[in-house]
Amino acid sequence: MYVPYSRIWELLNMNQKGLTMIELLIVISLIGVLSGILLNVIGSTKQKQRAEDAVKRTNLEKAVAGIEAFRSGEGRYPISPLEVTDYIKSWPGAEYIYNTNLPAYTEFWIYVPMSVVYNPPRMFKYCSNPPGSELPKIKECIDNLINRGSCTPC
Repeated sequence: MYVPYSRIWELLNMNQKGLTMIELLIVISLIGVLSGILLNVIGSTKQKQRAEDAVKRTNLEKAVAGIEAFRSGEGRYPISPLEVTDYIKSWPGAEYIYNTNLPAYTEFWIYVPMSVVYNPPRMFKYCSNPPGSELPKIKECIDNLINRGSCTPC
């Protein structure tokens, strides 16, 4: 049986003006599902950066422990990370910057940029001999030339 196209359109349209409640609910639920998927995609990037920062902090702790073990054995801090190979299996990476006060080698500091994007940029920093009565610990600092250049407080 053949039904003309115009007749099908009339049957489907039924002279509606506006949307039914069911149609609105379907559209709203589709928007909710799509926005939930989008938030998970955006949130996973942030979680990945936080995980990378946790790894960087852990690697920094291990490097500090190896350098302090070097000082206990040698009586001074190393000139460069290459001297620490007997105490650390391998240096964590090129982004971990090691400095010491020349020529005394009585203190050192290490810093590494954080993965999470901050404005201004931030870094993890460890100073073996912080000024004042502070104890040595890993801190989150603003990443600038002043904080990179010495054991200045963050």
